[in-house]
Amino acid sequence: MRPMTRFLILAAMLAGAAVQGADKPKEAAFGKGKGAGAFLNREQLRGCLNQQSRNAQQDAELVREQATLAATEAEIARVGNALKGQLPELDRSNADAVSAYNAQAAARDKLIDDYEARVTQFNTRVEAAKADREAFAKTCDNRRYFEDDETAIKKGR
Repeated sequence: MRPMTRFLILAAMLAGAAVQGADKPKEAAFGKGKGAGAFLNREQLRGCLNQQSRNAQQDAELVREQATLAATEAEIARVGNALKGQLPELDRSNADAVSAYNAQAAARDKLIDDYEARVTQFNTRVEAAKADREAFAKTCDNRRYFEDDETAIKKGR
């Protein structure tokens, strides 16, 4: 084989390898790892992206609800301290004063009952969110996919 022919064959092989490398789709993965296992197909990826979005929304809602519960807890403590401060000075011989104090105590008790019910609901939602995150981890975490598929899904295809 002539040197020029050998050079042309080698150049053609290198050009073919470069084209193949350029056509290779970019990979991505959920989670922090490099990703392993089979690639997610487009429908699986769509499900994982939707679940990831739902998990983020649930987490944001839970954080807001936790802040609301903390504020309610602080209000209960504030009202309780105010009632404790009023008790030594309460004129127990005055029926109106006693009734007013009892009404404030009853309002605080209702606030506590409402708070406890909301905490129970909150805890149920936290457990559900935890189960959703575990399901996401099981099906999607560290799973590989092609970035072209993700782009297509985000464009509505």
